[in-house]
Amino acid sequence: MQHRLLIVDDDINSAKSLARILDSEGYAPDYVPSAEEAFSLLREVDYDLFLIDMVLPGMDGLDFLKRVKEMNPDMLAVVITSYGSISTAVDALKSGAADFLEKPVIPEKLLHVLRRTFEERQLKREVVALRADLLRRYHFENLVGKHPGMQGIFNLIESLSSMDSSVLITGETGTGKDLVARAIHFHSNRKSGPFVAINCAAVPETLLESELFGYERGAFTGAERRKQGKLEQANGGTLFLDEIADMPHALQSKLLRTIQDKKIERLGGTKLIALDFRIVAATNKDLTQELNANRFRLDLYYRINVVPIHLPPLRERLEDIPLLTDHFLDKLARTNNRPKSSLSQRAMLSLMKHSWPGNVRELENVLERAVILAQNDFIEEIPFPLSPGQTSICPGAASFEFNPNLPLKMIRDQALAVVEKQYFSHLLRKNKGSVRLTAADAQVDARTVLRKITQLGLVRTDYK
Repeated sequence: MQHRLLIVDDDINSAKSLARILDSEGYAPDYVPSAEEAFSLLREVDYDLFLIDMVLPGMDGLDFLKRVKEMNPDMLAVVITSYGSISTAVDALKSGAADFLEKPVIPEKLLHVLRRTFEERQLKREVVALRADLLRRYHFENLVGKHPGMQGIFNLIESLSSMDSSVLITGETGTGKDLVARAIHFHSNRKSGPFVAINCAAVPETLLESELFGYERGAFTGAERRKQGKLEQANGGTLFLDEIADMPHALQSKLLRTIQDKKIERLGGTKLIALDFRIVAATNKDLTQELNANRFRLDLYYRINVVPIHLPPLRERLEDIPLLTDHFLDKLARTNNRPKSSLSQRAMLSLMKHSWPGNVRELENVLERAVILAQNDFIEEIPFPLSPGQTSICPGAASFEFNPNLPLKMIRDQALAVVEKQYFSHLLRKNKGSVRLTAADAQVDARTVLRKITQLGLVRTDYK
């Protein structure tokens, strides 16, 4: 990845000399003779690091550094000082400079300082990303199951730890494809790098390309500054492309070239940026049907399907329900700082008999609802979500069994869910399964529509 540097030095000959050295080493340097001109450039260009001479006309280097750090505390800076101003350099370090160099600048030392500074920043970013993911408790242990299919997946994840192959995860909605993707990342040689995810179905088609590839300032209306795309953010780590089957056909071609070349060009940019990332993709669609309908590129399919992983639906791994139930009840207890709930034999039997159209995600939601509605820490009955074919209390809506012994809140939630299911079924049918158009009609964002589809047990492909 090419770093953009700004040299701020009123000795133009010295600045030009430094710029030539940096350019020959793959950096992209600019130089200006004063702090005022540097501020003018800052409005046009995003720099990765400043090389600041401490003696400048008008505003001196230390004041300039302080102003820059106020604008962007994460900005990197290296100060250049003469022998007699070492104390000023120490003040600069206290103000946030990464390092200092004495004049005349020795090229080898300059390059060493820059290399170390960028490596330290990358390490800090990786630590922050790793801690953030650990705080969200995405661990291998969150994948629970003794079913042979799940055990095979666990073994495959471990065998992938020393490899960098692309992985395609398939399975119904709610089976845990995102958990598998994260487990692959955190059990690989890339675990110290970032894990970056994007849902191709949740981002409007017109924005997906810029979200993936990023853009330069002025690339289009509203692009007021340079922005890194998801591919660039995943440099050194893993990019998870969820719902990849929903990616527009034209963008699939561009993604294929990027995976092959490991280089991108931001929208509105002219330079190729070399990247190092791993692709993990997922879909709940049958890609064979998508290929036959020419909605998915065959060459991209072969590129991402190096290692296929299929997650079985929960109805095919009923022996895992007691394990998953215990796992989710334990998670709910820790999250809410309350005693762990337990289930009656009748409640567990009803879990085992349910068809689970929403899979593991539905099980987690059902158990959370059960914990909330239980009078104590013992769950006697499972409050399943609504299903069609029951007696209705809402005219014209899908129906459910009216139970006057239930709390008012639960009756209200059931009635609302009935109406919401009919409402979103109507919109999805009208828009032929399009999440984007359904979100526009409902005046909500695409993520809300996707969440409702899962909660209400709807299947988008039924409406296409």
